[in-house]
Amino acid sequence: MIQSDRKRRLLGLVARFIAIGIVAGAIYGTTITMILVGWSPEAMAGGLLRGIVTGGLVSGLISSFELFYANASVGQSFRKLPFRWVLTWRVLLYAFVIVTCDKLGDWLVRIDNAAPVAFNIATLVTLAVALVFSFLVNLMFWIAQTLGPGVLPSFLGGRYHQPRFETRLFLFIDMRGSSGIAEKIGDLDFHRLLNLFMTDMGDVVHRYGGRVHKYVGDEIIATWIAPQQNENKTGKTVRQDNWAQGALQAVFAAQDRLTNQAALYRRQFGLVPEFRAVLHAGPVVVGEMGEIKREIALLGDTINTTAKLEQLAKALPYDIVLSEAALEVIGDTGGCDILPLGPQAIPGKRQDIVAYAIRSRT
Repeated sequence: MIQSDRKRRLLGLVARFIAIGIVAGAIYGTTITMILVGWSPEAMAGGLLRGIVTGGLVSGLISSFELFYANASVGQSFRKLPFRWVLTWRVLLYAFVIVTCDKLGDWLVRIDNAAPVAFNIATLVTLAVALVFSFLVNLMFWIAQTLGPGVLPSFLGGRYHQPRFETRLFLFIDMRGSSGIAEKIGDLDFHRLLNLFMTDMGDVVHRYGGRVHKYVGDEIIATWIAPQQNENKTGKTVRQDNWAQGALQAVFAAQDRLTNQAALYRRQFGLVPEFRAVLHAGPVVVGEMGEIKREIALLGDTINTTAKLEQLAKALPYDIVLSEAALEVIGDTGGCDILPLGPQAIPGKRQDIVAYAIRSRT
């Protein structure tokens, strides 16, 4: 279900990018025709049609590359290249696609009095525009990737300029025995191990609808956001059945990922890392924080309780521990063997937290 929803979402994104490309191409096509050919109804109509064809082709090819390769699991090795090489390859690819599709548009839609399909002044203009456009777009991609999915649009739209309540599920994934591993393999290799581990964990979180909020030492903090947010001043949790179902599936997928990557980890580091996962849900305050270094901060009892529940989980012999609140918003657990752990005393809280462990899955 989650994977089919993701495919539909990706196809929807491609369709939206194509629509944007068609509009941008129409504007560019009519503008460049007016400059190079002149203002006449026939020429403008041809420029409009050529721009639509070219814009649709360019946006379709580039968005498909980004969504189904560069930002998908198959493109992981590409994303691991140094930034300068990723930027260079993307800019060259974008420019090649734009110029090629422009020439294809010239061939498909001929305009009277236009230059023949060849290397000419229009080609130079298109190439210059393509290189500048490619550089700026990929720079935005890099900024968005550095901030994390959804963060740049939130900054640009001012969504969290004023703090607001949101209902979220938190997933803390923390590598077991990291101190001993670092001592065994050394700090440099431990950094490489941790980078590979975080990459694998972050990929499955993203695939199942979550967002990586932060890396803290050997731990990754991810969140799932309720589709309808409670923005009143009480911060009362709003129940939205199954909106966080992907969180538990992400944990299972993370376990499978480490199993599938076991040979790679053993070959590079002589071991396969293991992790514990803790899940909790509830209201948090979300807002922009800082000025010299600005970020979107999550504050409140929910995230503090998740951190303390994680400390308690370290003393338990289970890989997955979740609160009653998390279990409620996850909904269908797919027939997992769930063990009630009963009320757990949380340091600093008057009220105990009812917790559960997942011993096995179907």
